[in-house]
Amino acid sequence: MLNLISFVIWIGFIALCIYLYKKHKGFHPEIFELIEGEEIVKQAKGDYWTSEFLGLQQRQNSGEFAFTNKRVLFKGTFFSSQDKNISISYDEIASVEKAMVGLFFPVAFVINTKNGEKYKFAIMKRHIYIDLIKSLANQNSMS
Repeated sequence: MLNLISFVIWIGFIALCIYLYKKHKGFHPEIFELIEGEEIVKQAKGDYWTSEFLGLQQRQNSGEFAFTNKRVLFKGTFFSSQDKNISISYDEIASVEKAMVGLFFPVAFVINTKNGEKYKFAIMKRHIYIDLIKSLANQNSMS
C-alpha cells in the first residue's frame, strides 16, 4: 500500500512539473491587455526586481515583457509574481540606464520615469531592449 501511495505522489509530481514547463514555455501575448491601436513589437522573458526591507534586499519577479508601439509591459507569470503588472508609456520615460543584478551580473537596466519612479528589469542581451525602448520612445515623441 505504501508503494502505491508513493507511486501516485511521484506521478503527480511529474505531471505538475510537465504542466508548469508547458505553461511557461514560449510567449503568451494573450496575458497582456492592449489598448486601442497598440501592437506588440517584440516579446521576451525576464525579471522585474523590487527593493524590500529599506532597499537592502532585492526580490526577483519572473515574467514576460511585451514591447509595444506605445508602452513597455511586464506581467509576472510565476506564483509569487503574478500580481506584478507593469505598464510604462514611452511618453513617461525620462531615461534608460544599464544596471547590475547583484554585484556581478550585467543583465539589468533601469527605466526612470519623469515622475521619479524607477523600474529595474533584467533580461538577457539587455542592449537590444535598451535600444528598442529608446527607438520606440523616439518614434512616439515624433508622432
